[in-house]
Amino acid sequence: MTTDSERNTPPVDLAPADPERSGAALLSPRQLRRILPAAVMFTWLGPFAMDAYSPAFPAIQADFGTSPGLVQATLATTLIGLSVGQLIVGPLSDRYGRRRPLAIGLAGYVTASVLCSFAWSIEVLIGARFLQGLSAAAGIAVARAVARDVHSGPQLARFYSLLTAATALAPMLGPIFGAGLLEAGLSWRFIFGLTLLLGVVGLALVVFVLPETHPDRIGGAIPPTRAERDRRAALGPTLTLWSLLRRKHVVTSALVLGFVGAAMIAHLAGLSFFLQTERGLSPAGYSLVFAIDAVGMIAANNVNRLLLRRFTAQRLLSVAVPVMLTFTVVFAVLLRADAPLPAVLPALFAFVSCWGFVMPNAIAVGMSVERHAAGRASAVLGVAQFGFSAFSAPLVGIVPAVFGVPPMATVIVVCLAAAFAVQLVARVRLPRRRPAESLSVTTPVRSADDSGREHVCRAAG
Repeated sequence: MTTDSERNTPPVDLAPADPERSGAALLSPRQLRRILPAAVMFTWLGPFAMDAYSPAFPAIQADFGTSPGLVQATLATTLIGLSVGQLIVGPLSDRYGRRRPLAIGLAGYVTASVLCSFAWSIEVLIGARFLQGLSAAAGIAVARAVARDVHSGPQLARFYSLLTAATALAPMLGPIFGAGLLEAGLSWRFIFGLTLLLGVVGLALVVFVLPETHPDRIGGAIPPTRAERDRRAALGPTLTLWSLLRRKHVVTSALVLGFVGAAMIAHLAGLSFFLQTERGLSPAGYSLVFAIDAVGMIAANNVNRLLLRRFTAQRLLSVAVPVMLTFTVVFAVLLRADAPLPAVLPALFAFVSCWGFVMPNAIAVGMSVERHAAGRASAVLGVAQFGFSAFSAPLVGIVPAVFGVPPMATVIVVCLAAAFAVQLVARVRLPRRRPAESLSVTTPVRSADDSGREHVCRAAG
């Protein structure tokens, strides 16, 4: 039977109490510097695979003589693969270390890219895209777990913000590369040659660059002390996915990330047809709009990193979601009024930019768990983020216009309203003072930043 204390277990960070168990304490400065660029590449795999071929949706439809709904299904199956894959890879990375499951996943990603390039029917492409998403999930799950291995508290939130900013280059560059190939007269199949290249580069990084960061798997790692073994025995349920779902901060973060992520994917699924088919933009014009929106997301991430010096990730998240919902409502109203593109695009830009505040903070709060459960926590967040998105993508092609609002905008507004409702219902209020062994990104702590200087992190209130 679940007790109230289990349901409301606050985010924890064992690093202050057990510094020798941190992966960072067992790695050289050179190895630590390699982690961010490697993590960026691994998290690129999924977003690039989704965004690079989005300008080719009309071309794929024409090539196979199929419907827009089946073309959008190739995106939905990718998201299902990303969701299921993280549920598999996350726990495996906790048990076998970070590098081995990642290498296997990247090998599958390369194979799936080849299948996508040579798909002879829309059904084969849908299946190959599922395999590609399943494999790309390894990169996302392991990258988040690696960050948790070597960072904690406010440093963890800033790392995720920096990682999100760098990863935002994928949706910015992906459509540009994809549209460039199409404008050059090449087939959409060449786009998956780019994903193949990314997979090969990722494999090389695993072999030659990425160090093992799991504290129990690093060469020369200190065996768990008796005190830590006793602690893990006492926290036994935290090693299961089910027990993580009893933690309010994990569930709330996962649901918010899932609903907002679903809104972003609904925007991705419908934007290509909206801008190119309905508004007459070329693939190059579409990719330009996408790139400008991605720049806004990167700028928001950088602002978020600065704000994290004064505010907690929890507080920033509580503000970002309703602001994002407001911009989305404005976007929907403008579409309902059939406003010209110069009026619609600024609202779209503001909506997309808010993702730069929501994603890193939701991940930072949700990943505030024991280090030896980081892979499982990453899996919970990943399943929500991409699982919800798998349903929102096909809804764009199914849902009818409501009160004259296009389906894409309708799905986006509903998803963001659901995320805001989760925040209102949960109203996570964490204790302001807790023992030293449970410090987290949502409590007031005095800790050293990346440069060694001490600072105070304010509590969410």
